[in-house]
Amino acid sequence: MWQRFVRWMRSLFGGAIESLENPELILKQTIRDMRDQMPKINANLAKMRGGLNLMQKDYEDAIDNERKLTSRIKAALEAGDEELAGDYAIRLKQVQNSKEKTFEQLEKAKEAYEKAVEFKTDYKREMDKKINAAMQAIRDHQASKWKAEVASVFESFEVGDVDSNYDEMMEKLRQKTAMAEGKLDMAIETVDMREIQLEKRAERIEAQELLEQFKVEWGMESRDTQAASDKTVGLPETEQQ
Repeated sequence: MWQRFVRWMRSLFGGAIESLENPELILKQTIRDMRDQMPKINANLAKMRGGLNLMQKDYEDAIDNERKLTSRIKAALEAGDEELAGDYAIRLKQVQNSKEKTFEQLEKAKEAYEKAVEFKTDYKREMDKKINAAMQAIRDHQASKWKAEVASVFESFEVGDVDSNYDEMMEKLRQKTAMAEGKLDMAIETVDMREIQLEKRAERIEAQELLEQFKVEWGMESRDTQAASDKTVGLPETEQQ
């Protein structure tokens, strides 16, 4: 029952926490955490290098003491002082033992330091690769949010109120245009177009009569003279003579 209760609690709060998580922000924090490891790695390498330098100095001091004690032993033997030479011999043996231990520790320290440097190189290479991939994922995510906003705009335009209003108003305009054209056709059909044409023709004849009258009054040319001229122009040349 306890396991079932824990599972229920995990499913309840796990889903709530997951809904609150922002992958982009968490990924940026992860990048910062990875970069923060580099100063720690460098600090550890500095300590290891410092210890390595101390052991190297101890080893070099041991070699120098070994050389000095060897010289003193030889000098004591040449002087015939075997007791002093024996004391130097004991000290030389201690220095040699210490030198061997220091050498072993120095070799192990060098190996550890080389592995640490290699680890730093591998970590930095892997970190740079992950950071580049994370930054690209963040850029893609930001671009996807912009694309989603654009898509939502197009979707609302296609199936939303804008599209329906557009279709509705266009249909109403087409109906009003058709009704206006129909009214015009009906108005034209109800008017006697023949009577209108006759009135126009009568107006033209009346206008011509008025012009002829004005010409006679002004002495420009009479109707009979104009008619005779028209007949003369229409006869052959022999008949005109």
